[in-house]
Amino acid sequence: MSDQHLKPPSAARPSSSQHRSSSSSHPHRSSNSHAASSSASSTPRAPLSIHPSSVVADTAVLQGTYQIAIGAGSVIHPRARLYSFEGPLVIGDGCIIGEKSVIGSPPPSAGSPTSPTSPSSEGGGIATRLSSSVTIAPLATILPGAYVRSSAVIDSLATVNRNAVVGAHSKVCSGCEVAENGRIDDWTVVWGSGVGFGQRRRKRVVGTVTTSSISKGDVPDGRVVEDARLLVLHKEKEGLVKLIGMSAGGSRKR
Repeated sequence: MSDQHLKPPSAARPSSSQHRSSSSSHPHRSSNSHAASSSASSTPRAPLSIHPSSVVADTAVLQGTYQIAIGAGSVIHPRARLYSFEGPLVIGDGCIIGEKSVIGSPPPSAGSPTSPTSPSSEGGGIATRLSSSVTIAPLATILPGAYVRSSAVIDSLATVNRNAVVGAHSKVCSGCEVAENGRIDDWTVVWGSGVGFGQRRRKRVVGTVTTSSISKGDVPDGRVVEDARLLVLHKEKEGLVKLIGMSAGGSRKR
């Protein structure tokens, strides 16, 4: 009876309960980290080549197995998704990639036997290319193999299908689709609905404009209008760089 009173009080029991309560207070911490690591391993991170002067929003997604290259002064808006699972993705200088737009194709299904599962720095695949000063509006889609040439505009909800070519200074208006392997000539506007017969096209006038013709009140040709648009676009891009850079704490490479 006296021996029991001489024993020091046990500290192991409250200590173990304390450890147990601290671990149970965050029951999802370990599972979340495990899920995040497994998710990261299942979706490979693309090899990146991003110019220091470009701005990539914090919530933009850059995934794939081939290289994603982003040129000088380009702006990638929040929640834009860039995929390089089928081939390299090249975005030229001074491009604007709108919010929730998709360039490339999303990750293939886990059971696809032909899809690479690790990043590749080698050539091959289907290249997706955007030349300089291209504008991709919000919710637009550019599929693998497409080539959008300099200063073209792909409007909201428009789709450029696989292996299609959109010419320089052209515009694909909202809701339109460029068919697979289709071609839009330079200085062309595409409008209407859907793809094929529901669409209309017209060429912009790009003839020579003299000072006298402008003074008479004639409508400026497409080249003059385009030069003005690109100037405004450049000013807008400068503002976007500041806005996205401030919200994301500077440019971020994902």
